[in-house]
Amino acid sequence: MTDQPEDLRAELETGFTHQAWAVGRALCPAREECPAGLVGVFPPLKTGRLPMHRGFLGDPCPGAYQMPVTPLLRLRPTA
Repeated sequence: MTDQPEDLRAELETGFTHQAWAVGRALCPAREECPAGLVGVFPPLKTGRLPMHRGFLGDPCPGAYQMPVTPLLRLRPTA
């Protein structure tokens, strides 16, 4: 596992994580444009879309209310 956001994003895009709190959440499809950053994960709404999230100045994220483009996160199986 790495500390670089790009590498962590690539790992999360596979649908697996080592973080139990992130299970069932999805990555924002806005990538660099997301105010939460490359590794912003959110619990999907009942519709399957991502919730509204905004930047520090209140600008809405372009990924808000969009369908995730990656699978919901699951715990990485242990070998």
